[in-house]
Amino acid sequence: LVNLMNKNLSDLRALLSAARVDAFIIGSGDAHQSEYVAACEKRRAFISGFTGSAGTAIVTADSALLWTDGRYFNQAAQELSSEWILMKSGQSGVPSINDWLVLNLVEGQIVGLDAYLVSASYAKDLEAVLSKRGISLVAIDENPIDMVWGASRPDAPSAAIRPHDIQFAGESIVEKLSRVQKVLQSKRCDAIVVSMLDEVAWLLNIRGADVDYNPVVTSYVVVLDSGAAHWFVSPRDRVSVEVESHLQSNGIKPVTVHSYGDIEAFLASLAASFSENGRRIALDCNQLNWRLYRCVEAAGTEIVCDIQSPVNTMKSIKNETELRGFKECHIRDGAALTAFFSWLEGLMSSLKLSGGEMPTEYEVACKLNTFRSKVNNYVSPSFDTISSYGANGAVIHYKPKRETCSALGFDSLYLCDSGAQYFDGTTDVTRTLHFGQPTQWMKDCFTYVLKSHIALADAVFPEGIAGSRLDTIARAPMWRAGMDYNHGTGHGVGSFLNVHEGPQGIGFRKRVGGEAGYVCGMTTSNEPGYYEDGAFGIRIENLCITVPASTSISYGAPRYCKFETVTMCPIQQKLINASLLTKNEVAW
Repeated sequence: LVNLMNKNLSDLRALLSAARVDAFIIGSGDAHQSEYVAACEKRRAFISGFTGSAGTAIVTADSALLWTDGRYFNQAAQELSSEWILMKSGQSGVPSINDWLVLNLVEGQIVGLDAYLVSASYAKDLEAVLSKRGISLVAIDENPIDMVWGASRPDAPSAAIRPHDIQFAGESIVEKLSRVQKVLQSKRCDAIVVSMLDEVAWLLNIRGADVDYNPVVTSYVVVLDSGAAHWFVSPRDRVSVEVESHLQSNGIKPVTVHSYGDIEAFLASLAASFSENGRRIALDCNQLNWRLYRCVEAAGTEIVCDIQSPVNTMKSIKNETELRGFKECHIRDGAALTAFFSWLEGLMSSLKLSGGEMPTEYEVACKLNTFRSKVNNYVSPSFDTISSYGANGAVIHYKPKRETCSALGFDSLYLCDSGAQYFDGTTDVTRTLHFGQPTQWMKDCFTYVLKSHIALADAVFPEGIAGSRLDTIARAPMWRAGMDYNHGTGHGVGSFLNVHEGPQGIGFRKRVGGEAGYVCGMTTSNEPGYYEDGAFGIRIENLCITVPASTSISYGAPRYCKFETVTMCPIQQKLINASLLTKNEVAW
């Protein structure tokens, strides 16, 4: 396998040399800037061997480098061959991608990328940085990774598309398009391009299975100021009669369906007509790929209106129907998860007495899926289950493999991070357990993580607060003990959509497009953790809804909010050192 990976890298370098490209950038996303992508879009994983969801590679004639964040440091170190250099983003002495390019390339050299696979804002910012040093940024028409991949590259997804019923969505397509129409009018724009897959799915009340565990459909939507929409989907013929009927409302057809590949010609024509009439197209340059952006911009920069996608914010603030489904699916999910952990603890107790063969991380993860699959409205897992024992728990996004995973035991901690997709909501929950007698150190570490979890769960804050400020509330108890964790504290969660949803998030890293404040109706995870390389990992995760909070004084500020925890699954009490908890924490 290593020899094949090295050959792929060698073949890529030969193609780059022939194209006179000195450095090639390979990101993680697809043409829609998705965090998780279809198998055919996993170019960075194909060329580097690193399978994490976040990371960017650069290949030159004599170097191959991979940048990723703290969630994946251990995983990348295990998966990358000796041909690759791991660049730990955010660590002291590690340059950013842009800085590395400027430091290692010279005037006249060329940086190449696939314009479909980077956002317009990223490309424009990089182009500005490189041009100051006389370095060119070039969009390559045919991706050389695809050329190396050849016939072994997986086919593009073509899963069935299903309507998302109003009993779960709580709002019709026409109502949603009307809301977008009002935003266009307020921004004095005449059309908007919606490119993020979860936004398209939410807006049209459709669901698919084009990306594992993410019920999305590979497509774009263009909404006009009239409220009409044009949907570009691949392949066109999988839009069934049922879906066509779903896209109509009282005999009115607000959505016209096109083939996916027609989006460029459509935008070019629309932009040309708008340019003649002084009209504008709204684009979210942090989301829209550089290829489509340039397609619009070619008609004149004056027609481009760069705004944050209003659909992203609309989607993140759940309506009453979505919130009700979110709570109800967590009750069912909690019952399944509690039954699973009861089964697992019973199995481990019996094995301790009998001395039988221990189950593996992989086997346990499969068993968990069996428990959930029996639940009403179940569709699929919401991500690959992180089932990790002992040292594997310190690999934050560890995925057990049948052939190489570890067996569970009685001497260390077992971390299980899992979730499910239901027609009425999405779940994501992490619990850490010990099947023997935990050490005092394990109990103390677990308790400090619990204190951080409670600090956020019990917080009261002004509506609109940035997630980075909430992040410090969560980390404070661990900071006081000299502990920390190298990942975010919380992420938004979709409504039978992506388990990771923006624009909101609780973390310390700079968010592309700026921070979105937390408002009532938004969902979030609460998941502080602690990880010791080579030893164990701890994480406690619940999902929450942002709700109004009652305060004794309401002076000079917007309304106050708090988090309502909806996850229903016990926390193992024998891991708690109660002497470290305050009275309020014990009461929680």
